[in-house]
Amino acid sequence: MVRKLMCIIVGIIMVFALCGCDLFTTDTAELLAPPALTGDMFPIDEAIKKSVTSDYTLEYPSRGDYRSAIVQHDVNNDGILEAFAFYRTAEKETTTMNLNAVVNKNGKWESSATASITAGGVDRIDFCDLDRDGIDEILVGWEIYGTSELKLAVYSIGENALTQRMLEQYTHFSFCDLDEDDKNEIFIVRSFPAESRNTAHLYALTNVGISLISSCELDSSAKTLNHPVASTLSTGTPAIYIDEIKGVGAVTEVVFLEKGQLQNPLMEKETKETTKTLRAATLECRDINDDGILEIPVRRDVPTVTRNTESERQYLTDWCSFSGETLTTQLTTFMNVSEGYYYIIPQKWLGNIAILRDAENSLTEIYRFDTENNVSGDRLLYFKSVKKSEWDKGSFRNQDVTEIVNNGETSFVGFISQTAKAEGITIEKIKNDLKLY
Repeated sequence: MVRKLMCIIVGIIMVFALCGCDLFTTDTAELLAPPALTGDMFPIDEAIKKSVTSDYTLEYPSRGDYRSAIVQHDVNNDGILEAFAFYRTAEKETTTMNLNAVVNKNGKWESSATASITAGGVDRIDFCDLDRDGIDEILVGWEIYGTSELKLAVYSIGENALTQRMLEQYTHFSFCDLDEDDKNEIFIVRSFPAESRNTAHLYALTNVGISLISSCELDSSAKTLNHPVASTLSTGTPAIYIDEIKGVGAVTEVVFLEKGQLQNPLMEKETKETTKTLRAATLECRDINDDGILEIPVRRDVPTVTRNTESERQYLTDWCSFSGETLTTQLTTFMNVSEGYYYIIPQKWLGNIAILRDAENSLTEIYRFDTENNVSGDRLLYFKSVKKSEWDKGSFRNQDVTEIVNNGETSFVGFISQTAKAEGITIEKIKNDLKLY
């Protein structure tokens, strides 16, 4: 028995030895340390090490298009990439975040300049030429107290210097040319849901620094604001679209500049709320008809056919362009976001159809609806989601359905009634009007 026990103990020790682990250490930092940078990043990493006199830890942005701890970008448009490294240093109980600009001089990487701030992390980084001097400014969102307080710092890079031009609190930031002067401005959204207060601000970089151009209020009841998207109104005027989540769904606000002032005409001034663009929280603005302009989804009521008391209320969605004054419907759809498709409703059907949604069987049916008597009539067509493997095996061959489209895993099949066919609905038209979402 003792001999067996000794064999077990020796075996355990050998396993730890082969794993390269110190059986008795309590310090796991070495085990958790990230691998050393290699390849193209190795000389950049070496330049950082030479410029930092204390221990440091590389930090990664939490959001945005750039997620690396070392971001490369050609800020001066000379065809040579610069590198911008984020790392954390600590002294006593104070954590400092650092931005290190590393440049390539004659094929050799050297640290050119650093900027530091008392913060806990990096939210995001972006680049934009704000003064048309041919050199991009560096826009860095710092996490001051986690994500509860974010501050945007704007840096201009010069010879061996990073000059901070701005430090402002934000929830989201973007850049755009709202005043059409061929120079980008900084657009900032600030959200304070606990105070029922949301605002938008526009800043511009001038010879004397970054100045506030204008600000406006946003829907006070919005609890979550999405990242602002730069686009245009239907008139071509530059605008910012902001999708927002409220307690009853989602809305969109559209902000643009008029006579030097930010305008938010979709918000009702008396209530400080936006209701005209109300719809399900799952829907966001998109260019749904490929005309180069964002459309706003707006809920449209439609009669719902029910088979049991658990059937959910159904809605159609009007996709509207916005002129700055008027919402104009471009097309109307039935959105089936859970199954990943939408169907463009024929214009002649609007106002005289009803919808049945059977989620358990992945089935959507469209019926004729008699508005005078408030009753549904003949079934016009239906769509059903099935496994593509089952469709390929011919499992639905006897159900008089046709595959409309598939995504490789799911086949979306459709049935057209004689009533719909008599109205000119063909399988070719269905294939054109049913889209993957």
